[in-house]
Amino acid sequence: MRMTRLVTLACLALCLGACAYRSSFTPEKRQSDFQPGEIQGLYIYSFLDARREYTGERVLDVFQRTLSERLLQRGVKSQWLWFEDSPIGERFSASEQSSSEGYGKMIPVPLVLMFNKQKELESKATHRLVVFPKTVGLTGIHQAEREYYASITWSLSRIADSDASVLKGTSIFYSRPRRHPEQLQEDVDALVDDFINELYGKQQHSSKN
Repeated sequence: MRMTRLVTLACLALCLGACAYRSSFTPEKRQSDFQPGEIQGLYIYSFLDARREYTGERVLDVFQRTLSERLLQRGVKSQWLWFEDSPIGERFSASEQSSSEGYGKMIPVPLVLMFNKQKELESKATHRLVVFPKTVGLTGIHQAEREYYASITWSLSRIADSDASVLKGTSIFYSRPRRHPEQLQEDVDALVDDFINELYGKQQHSSKN
């Protein structure tokens, strides 16, 4: 009887461990002829810094490092452009300092891509990834720590083709600006794995690499 109970508990623990990772990724599009192996280099446009008043600074560095490492594990080198480092973003940043409305709702993604087209081509990347915070706000709980949620859109396209996405979807992200480094890394791991697992397949869960 005791042995049966131990076996049952062991099986339950294994099941819970397997179910611990629950993706929040909602796929919107995956082109039928797209294969992840065709990605030889990736140019990443991240607009998360446009909402740094919610996210804080540290998450931006952790996000770039984590996603770059995950891709490199699969032989894909990445080059990054953050919104505020782009010519368009620099102008927005300057105007925001004198405006109580901040960025509002108008973040000109197409303009950023258009003005960076030449550098994108020079990078020799085969694909483009746009990471955009579609919705960001406070959760209403843990108010002293300003816990926030973000609906983040991932849009992957071939540079040689049109701007049409070959893979697109949305992740839900929760965190706090003053999270302990280990907890922040766990938050970002879950966010990045959402995308990587959708891109390459859940059997290659990156936290086991």
